[in-house]
Amino acid sequence: MLNIMTPYKPILFVILFISFVFSVNAQLSSGGFPLELPPLKSRASETKVMQMPAFKLDEKLLQQKLEPLEKSVKFAHSFEVELTPDNSGEWFEANGFKIWQLRLKSEGALSVNLIFSKYYLPDGARLFVSDPAKEVILGAFTSKNNKPFKKLAIYPLPGDELVLQYEEPVDAAFCAELEISKINHDFLGVVPLKNRWKRRPSGDCNVDVNCERESGLIEQKRAVCRILADDELGTATLLNNTAADGKPYMISAFHVFDSTAVAQITLFDFNYESPFCTGIDGYDNQSISGAEAKAAFDSLDFMLVELSEMPPASFAAYYAGWDAATQLPSNSYTIHHPNGDTKKISHDEGTCDSLSFSRNFLKFGHWEVHNWESGTTEAGSSGAPLFDNNKRVVGTLSGGYASCDNLSYDAFARLDKMWNYKNDSTKQLKYWLDSENKGTMQIDGFDYYAQRNEACTVVSNFMTEDELAVFSCSAVACQVDEFAERFMQFERASISGVSLGIERLVKKSLMPELIITVYTGENEPSIAEKQFRFSLSSLTQKAMNYFDFGEGVDVNGTFYIGVSVPGEGDSVLVYHSKPRGLAGRNTMYLRSGQNWLKYENVTEQALGASLLAQVNVCATVADIDSVYEPDKLIKLYPNPANQYVIVEIIPDVNEFSLSVFDMAGRKMFSQQYRNRRYADLDIDFLLPGIYLLNANVNGKNEVKKLIITGY
Repeated sequence: MLNIMTPYKPILFVILFISFVFSVNAQLSSGGFPLELPPLKSRASETKVMQMPAFKLDEKLLQQKLEPLEKSVKFAHSFEVELTPDNSGEWFEANGFKIWQLRLKSEGALSVNLIFSKYYLPDGARLFVSDPAKEVILGAFTSKNNKPFKKLAIYPLPGDELVLQYEEPVDAAFCAELEISKINHDFLGVVPLKNRWKRRPSGDCNVDVNCERESGLIEQKRAVCRILADDELGTATLLNNTAADGKPYMISAFHVFDSTAVAQITLFDFNYESPFCTGIDGYDNQSISGAEAKAAFDSLDFMLVELSEMPPASFAAYYAGWDAATQLPSNSYTIHHPNGDTKKISHDEGTCDSLSFSRNFLKFGHWEVHNWESGTTEAGSSGAPLFDNNKRVVGTLSGGYASCDNLSYDAFARLDKMWNYKNDSTKQLKYWLDSENKGTMQIDGFDYYAQRNEACTVVSNFMTEDELAVFSCSAVACQVDEFAERFMQFERASISGVSLGIERLVKKSLMPELIITVYTGENEPSIAEKQFRFSLSSLTQKAMNYFDFGEGVDVNGTFYIGVSVPGEGDSVLVYHSKPRGLAGRNTMYLRSGQNWLKYENVTEQALGASLLAQVNVCATVADIDSVYEPDKLIKLYPNPANQYVIVEIIPDVNEFSLSVFDMAGRKMFSQQYRNRRYADLDIDFLLPGIYLLNANVNGKNEVKKLIITGY
């Protein structure tokens, strides 16, 4: 972790743009800030707060323990209301807009979220939800968030009080349809604003998904998400279909949703996981609201829904494969969100048996995992996928008695039974996942955006074996104005955002800020391409924090992500890797005054380090493939590969070149060859994942996907 203790001092860099981004958007929205009310009206509105009635929390927690077999969990108490612009709040007018403002408070809530049973806005209208101080702002929600079913769930806002502000142009084409039907009081702590280190709601035996590599489920984990189904937590999985068209079908347990109507107000959280194997909390800024139920069968405890919109490329979502054939799964894994915690993974080395789970379900309609060799499942894991040894989904979790204290069984509803046990299309999977009626019973996973050369990926210099550390400036004076992380080997990159591990915040100024600057330069940060300012008060300690730029920042070649705090007395501690034994592995820089220094040059042992920073890089591989002629120029084997791969050249040529790119378009390897017809590539230095191998033979390119397993 790094300590930025001194005020920002201007340096002679060229700043092309400065963007002010004070909000933290947890779901797809348009950004921006609520309009300011005239001072007198604003002060008057602050005194009118609608208070939610008290309720007995102990009874809510006790009720959850009455269903030990089911593994969903209630995270909130729901207040059923009928709040509209006509019967609640206040109306104002300013800057050509009619403004409806509603203030709500539920004493003691860890977060509050709103469910709109009616949501349909005209063009030009905006809706925001924020805390009273406007340190955390959700929105703007606009007509782009209109759904065919005219409902919208707003992501939980930290704290027990919120302000809703709706702004409609005075000349709008029509008046909005708005009605709040539920206010959810979070008593579990789904999105607490304060220190998250103590919020480890799952048992100690659970294994963070990024601590386990042997499964090879590096892509499949991106298909699994946390779901907030009204007032319940569960787990769901994005599934591929035989048309491979990217239609966002998700599967989970029926008992999590309780009814098909709940799907329309469910929030789907992508990529909520602890980075690498650090144990710190992840970010929860990538969420989609609402889905249409397509198929459900309570006797098999499953529901298939279609998301109201496709996950954008920046989510890097993966469409998991599945197996609908009747065979006993073995060497199985599940990936899940126990008690709403960051993504975990559990492993069973044995072979599953068919099980009659309870009288509420179809006889022998479940797979039984006898016990987990690593990890477990808990409340909140319901709906989680069961992956077989071919990395395909074969079931979804209904429940069981497994826990950290009990090596008992878990029961997963069988996907082969869901397939077409019922002829009704609304009670089976086949109609939706094999809409072309190909008769396919097994299918592998699918990366929709990668196939279209539109993929986003997360890049970082932090490594799985790295340990967290704090910056020590014993070798130099503690005059550090800015830190930066270097990213190399990019021919072209479009940066959509960055996440940083933040350990601690100190806020003393009136409006504390954190500045993210995108630099370019060969040997050090030289040119500031773009700068973004974020509210320091909106950030979370002991966690990854995601900073969405709202638009792509295009850079060529080496770039840097700079972090600074301008306010007098404000500071932030940012995680970095423990100093490494090889100084050549340093990617971390610091600035004191006008001078940039490498981290290795200011430590006593001259050791290198990297910031705990993950950059979201998008749409950079389109220009790799100029002529695509599969299997005409090269043969590639083995694939998937581990330590090496062989490339054979089919045409009779004297020279050729090979390049390997990651899915962000970053060149990992490039080599020319003469007087030979093959190449033996050592790939042991590459992390597990998907890469693109580009062969240039006789002026023509052939691109093949290369999968590296890492085991």
